[in-house]
Amino acid sequence: MKKIYVSFLALVGSFTMVSQTAPTCSLDAAFIASNKVGVWPDSATNFMVGTVGVPYVQNLTVKVPKDTVQNPVRICFTRFEVSTPTGVTNYNMPPGLMLGSSTAAVANGTVNGAPSLKFPGNANNCASIYGTPTTAGTYTLQMQISAFGNPGLVTSTCPSSPNVSTGSNITTQTLKYYIIKINPAPVGLKEISKDKFGVMQNEPNPVSGTAKIRYYAEEQDAATLTVYNALGAVIHQESAKTAIGENAFEINAAGWASGMYIYTVKYKNHVEAKRLMVNHNAN
Repeated sequence: MKKIYVSFLALVGSFTMVSQTAPTCSLDAAFIASNKVGVWPDSATNFMVGTVGVPYVQNLTVKVPKDTVQNPVRICFTRFEVSTPTGVTNYNMPPGLMLGSSTAAVANGTVNGAPSLKFPGNANNCASIYGTPTTAGTYTLQMQISAFGNPGLVTSTCPSSPNVSTGSNITTQTLKYYIIKINPAPVGLKEISKDKFGVMQNEPNPVSGTAKIRYYAEEQDAATLTVYNALGAVIHQESAKTAIGENAFEINAAGWASGMYIYTVKYKNHVEAKRLMVNHNAN
């Protein structure tokens, strides 16, 4: 098969452990509208960095191709099967993280001690890597990916909605070059200086309306604020171009339920996290 499909198979392997509590994911509109197939983010962009003890959610968009042509044959894809390779525990995911799809993935039983999934051909899906990581480190995902399809003449037509229970095994790959890095938990509040990246506690805290989150950046670059609720779902995200020195995001928590939230500020390869309390009964 062409390299583009091998690359696609690699990242589809990140969608295996379906859970009833998997966050509701969403399709990346720009990627869906493009002429590319596969998964976004791609292997070059890779997955976001996580922090021990901080809820982690990585949204993924999947475009499964309808077919591929290898003259004189057209292969109509029916599904991709994702499973853990023999001797690998749970795709070598960081402890505390799970993989799940809230869309049309089909359960495929258990293979090598971990759930396996089928992803239908000619379909767009999304998925999430989510949970709360417990152990710092750099984890290289490992997954066995099998593509199934029905070969025919190049002049044949592929069905719009293929039967995921049909098809021959076209190829099987074991891929191990997608990485998730988990940083250690922050210890206390770091002293922040203007020649070093750092994030300060939101003010006020607790908050019932608007609050500022101040942070320092050493260069002009992009920073992203992400706020998670207690279940690890993303409830707010925004990005801004930094100035050298002090910067600030302003959030409005008036519509959020009272309780504890986690926010992270990502700048270059750094991510820092803080807890934010919402209390609408505060004086």
